[in-house]
Amino acid sequence: MKKSQLYDEAERLYAEEQWTFDAIARKLECSDRTLRGWAKEGRWDVKRSEFINLRQGLPADVQDIAMLLARKIKTQLSKDMEPSPHTLNAFTRIAASLLKVREYEKAMECEGEGEHEQRSDNVRAAAAAKFKEVFGVDLEI
Repeated sequence: MKKSQLYDEAERLYAEEQWTFDAIARKLECSDRTLRGWAKEGRWDVKRSEFINLRQGLPADVQDIAMLLARKIKTQLSKDMEPSPHTLNAFTRIAASLLKVREYEKAMECEGEGEHEQRSDNVRAAAAAKFKEVFGVDLEI
C-alpha cells in the first residue's frame, strides 16, 4: 500500500472509527511512532473531535428536519390540502428512525434491568398510535 493510502486509512481509522494508534499500527503494519507523527502533523485529534461532535449533533438535526416536515404537513392539512406523497414518505421514514433511535437510547439506559423489551414495545406502540392519530399515517412498526 502506498504511503498516501496508508496515511488516509490510518487517519480514517483514528478520526472516524476511534481506533487507537496501537490497533492501527497492527492492522496497517506500520510503526506507532509514524502514526503519532502523522497525527500530530495532520491534526487528527481535531478531526476526531469534529467527527464526534458531528455524530452527536446529527440526531438533533434529524429531529429539526422532522419537525419542519411535520409543520409543513400540518399546515397543508389545516388548509384542506393533501400533502405530497414524497413529504409524507420522508416524514414517515424519519419518524420511524427517530423512534428506533429513542428505543435504542432507552435500551442503553435500561440495560440489565430486564424490563427493556416490554417498555420499548409499549413506547413504540404508543408513539406509533399518536403519530397515526395526528397525521393519519400508520408507521407499521
